[in-house]
Amino acid sequence: MKLARLAWLAGPLFGSLLLAQQQPDLSGNWQLNAAKSQVNAQDQNVTLSIQDDSPKIQFKRVVQGAGGHSVVSTFTCQIGGQQCDFDEGGHKAKVSLWYDGPALVILKTDGPKSDSVTQWQLSLSSDGKTMNVTLTHIVPNENPEKLVFSKAGS
Repeated sequence: MKLARLAWLAGPLFGSLLLAQQQPDLSGNWQLNAAKSQVNAQDQNVTLSIQDDSPKIQFKRVVQGAGGHSVVSTFTCQIGGQQCDFDEGGHKAKVSLWYDGPALVILKTDGPKSDSVTQWQLSLSSDGKTMNVTLTHIVPNENPEKLVFSKAGS
């Protein structure tokens, strides 16, 4: 009886430890590898800077388009589904973050009227040098983009 009670009490603790081990540290500077990516837009140079101070993530995306024009997007948000402010190149939106197994999910909503609802799913390679991102435009519904980022300095 005592063993069963101990197992019942320890189960959530071990589950939490296992979940924590599955959560990757995405910290670093990441550069889009266009040759390995499948993107809907063309001629984009994208960099991501992520600081993972779990349970809080600082995120900065810089998209440099044709003509050298850059769009900088930033947020700082706690993991767990709460909504946070997202400044997307001067446009305001909301993001929420959570883990789906070993992948970090970022859901962007509440942008300008013509903006899309977008879900990012970020997964780290086993060696930590590559990050795969599936970018799904939920509204309007478009084909998902598959982005591959290489860690700067790797």
